[in-house]
Amino acid sequence: MGHHLTKDGKFKSDKYDWCPEGFFALKFSDPKARIAIRNYASSIYAQDNELYEDLHIACSNAADLKERESKE
Repeated sequence: MGHHLTKDGKFKSDKYDWCPEGFFALKFSDPKARIAIRNYASSIYAQDNELYEDLHIACSNAADLKERESKE
């Protein structure tokens, strides 16, 4: 077992101490995380179309913001 697991086997982030045990933080500002977020959104499309659309929009907005920041 790695150092990211508690004695109960739950994941605990060492990078994001605000993230509770059993959760994994994905940030919209991270391009690789946006891929995972979009994949998750696609997997829940049939159950929650609104969440699917909102996640895709949030990913696009974060990417646009990152691009504008890099040009400044």
